[in-house]
Amino acid sequence: MKARLKPGLDATLALAVEAEVREPAPTLAGIVQQKIVNDIARGTLPPGMRLEENEIAARYQVSRTPVREALRQLASLGMVDIRLRQGVVVAERSLDHFTYLVEVIADLEASGARYAAQRMTEAERQHLSAVQADMVQIVARGQAQRFDKTNKLLHQIVHEGAHNAVLSRGIEQMRMRTLPYTRAEFISERRRMEISHMEHHGIVQAILRREPEAAYHAMRLHVIDAGHVAEDKDTQNAP
Repeated sequence: MKARLKPGLDATLALAVEAEVREPAPTLAGIVQQKIVNDIARGTLPPGMRLEENEIAARYQVSRTPVREALRQLASLGMVDIRLRQGVVVAERSLDHFTYLVEVIADLEASGARYAAQRMTEAERQHLSAVQADMVQIVARGQAQRFDKTNKLLHQIVHEGAHNAVLSRGIEQMRMRTLPYTRAEFISERRRMEISHMEHHGIVQAILRREPEAAYHAMRLHVIDAGHVAEDKDTQNAP
């Protein structure tokens, strides 16, 4: 005999599950962490720079406690190093390390594209198609800043369309690790925008046609290609 749930229990359980998976409200330490990440991405905090708790606290107008927690989290992500007698410094990594990161991100993003091809709702597919259509005009006009924002949106739609929060979080964390390498604004080059747009077209069409393996391979090649461009730029800018 099947056990019967009390009236209203289904709704209660649903709310409990929703509360469990809902994104937590950002903490002060999380806000400080994001500010540090942004400054690393902009090059304001370059690789090898020592991060003093007092200076960081003064920069962001907070106490040392959230700064200490933010630095601990960034260390776990590999974005900063905690060194004996030197304190905390922005991580310095080799180009080989960057290549390894790109390989992992490529596989994660490709898996996301594969799942998106299988799981996206019709509304999500229409949104993806509309964003890709916007890209046509953005590339034609050479609008680099709009392209950068729309590029991020397109990838975000694919991540969300995979309907796998664990995978999406993994992609986000791995991409954060590449920030010290990708400050060069290579995406602003007209030819690079055109190539990226063509690669996006292949990804989007595979997802819309519900072809998971084609979506996987198109996304993986796209991420690897973008990684090679960033690596080439970093090599050219090296002293």
